[in-house]
This record gives sequence, C-alpha cells and structure tokens, in this order.
Amino acid sequence: MSVALLGLGSNLGDRAANLQAAIDLLAARGAPAVRLSGVWETPPVPADQPRYLNAAAAVATALAPQALLAAAKEVERLLGRRPAERWGPRPIDVDLLFMGRIEMSGEALTLPHARVAERAFVLLPLAEAADGPLPVLGRSAAELLAGVDARGCERTGLRLRLP
Repeated sequence: MSVALLGLGSNLGDRAANLQAAIDLLAARGAPAVRLSGVWETPPVPADQPRYLNAAAAVATALAPQALLAAAKEVERLLGRRPAERWGPRPIDVDLLFMGRIEMSGEALTLPHARVAERAFVLLPLAEAADGPLPVLGRSAAELLAGVDARGCERTGLRLRLP
C-alpha cells in the first residue's frame, strides 16, 4: 500500500460538489482518501476564466502510478471533463502530485509533478494534507510556499468529507 498525494481543482459548475464527488469516485476505484485539506479559492491561470476551488488529498492505494493516473482521468471524465484547451476552465482536475518516493519522468506521467513547488494553488492545500517533508523534495509544502506568490488565495471554510 502506498500513499499518494493528489491535487484537485474545479472552476465550473458546483465546484465544491465536484471536489467531493471526485474524492468519493476515487475511493470507489481503489484510492480512498485518508487525509484531506480544507478548500481554497484561488485565482485562475490564465486569468480569463472563473476562480477555482482547490483541495489536496492523501490517498492510500495499492494501485501502480499509471493505474492511479488512469483512475483519476476516468473520474475527470465521469464528472464532465472533456478534452479542451490546456489550462482552460474545467469541472474537475485531478493531478497525481506524489506517489510515495517514486521518481519518474514520462510522456503521460512525471513524479513528483513537474510544477508542484511553483504553484500556490497546489501548495496551500498540500500543506494541510501532507504530513512533514514532501517525498523526494525533502521540504514541506509550507516551506516551499515561502517562494511563491499566494496573493488572491483564500481558505474558504468548506470541508470535504472522507469517503
């Protein structure tokens, strides 16, 4: 059993319900959350779209990294995400950020996620869902936050529930 760290985001439809549905659907596919962050509202990148709700989840799974990625993509499809412009608006985005101490780089999957240390919308929730130093990077999300711009990011007070 491995612990994987996932980033979740939604900026279309009922954003909070989309995040919770993703957590529930991932659990049904062999990746139940064992720890969840609070929900953060963050500015979109690029800026010409609705604001995001973001969260992070630590999931326990026996799935291999590629199988977990496939499960995440299936959840996105089930919740209405369709192929569209890169970084465009979406009902749900599920990113595999870390999977234990695995390091890999490929066309479909890079672990740790290539830009995890550069994005406040990932690091803020990750600081709540991850325990201690991040795998491979050796620094906590809170430490990495010191080097990024988190203006416009706000904790909402919304809470997701464990499956």
